[in-house]
Amino acid sequence: MGSLTAKLLGVRPNTRSPWRERFAIVADRLVSEYGVPSLGNFRNPVKEILYILLSAKTTDAQYRRTHRKLMAAYPKLADLAVATIADVRKCIESGGLASKRSAQLIGVARELLAACGRYPTRFLRKLDAEGAYNLISGLPGMGPKSALCVIMYSLDFDAFPVDVNVQRIAERMGAIPKGLKHYQAQRRLAEIVPDGRSRELHIGLVVHGRAVCLPRKPDCGNCCLNDMCKTGRKKRIAKEIESLE
Repeated sequence: MGSLTAKLLGVRPNTRSPWRERFAIVADRLVSEYGVPSLGNFRNPVKEILYILLSAKTTDAQYRRTHRKLMAAYPKLADLAVATIADVRKCIESGGLASKRSAQLIGVARELLAACGRYPTRFLRKLDAEGAYNLISGLPGMGPKSALCVIMYSLDFDAFPVDVNVQRIAERMGAIPKGLKHYQAQRRLAEIVPDGRSRELHIGLVVHGRAVCLPRKPDCGNCCLNDMCKTGRKKRIAKEIESLE
């Protein structure tokens, strides 16, 4: 059983891990609870690349608004490629990190046009997973997680990106150790995510992390994964002991 994400990241799938089967159950429960909702991502890979770049270290509302403004100001990638940093910075300044991101956005536009020609969306859709991942992860401001998001959301590959919600829930459940750096968590989870479930699992964990398994006060009493969760079990035992005292 080969895992695409593991292959792309250069790690070996752990076919003996019980979490492969458990995560399939997790995906089923999350789909039952939330469906597979849209998180605002784009089928167009070029739009998605710009969207993902703008989303880092900012709020959902901010980067959606900033992306809309960017698309309105520069509807064609060629327009963005010849824009000045000052003009792009003014367009996206409400999203934060405008100076850094404006240079990255222009760099992305120029590199995509250089690598993909006049029609980068068509070019990207013709690539296999490895080719698309390598091209996208090498763009300014992008990286492994960003590239995995693009090929999952826009190119329909079975890739599994790990964001802060995914990592937090996986840690609390006991699937991976706490305190890992993001790239370590990404590689560890790539080893154990079941094939064919990446999109459902990723979106479900993101939604669950925003709605129930919150960073500071997880709502374990209303969690559909409570019985599978190491943290949830500890809380239940603590309550049971407290009730006996």
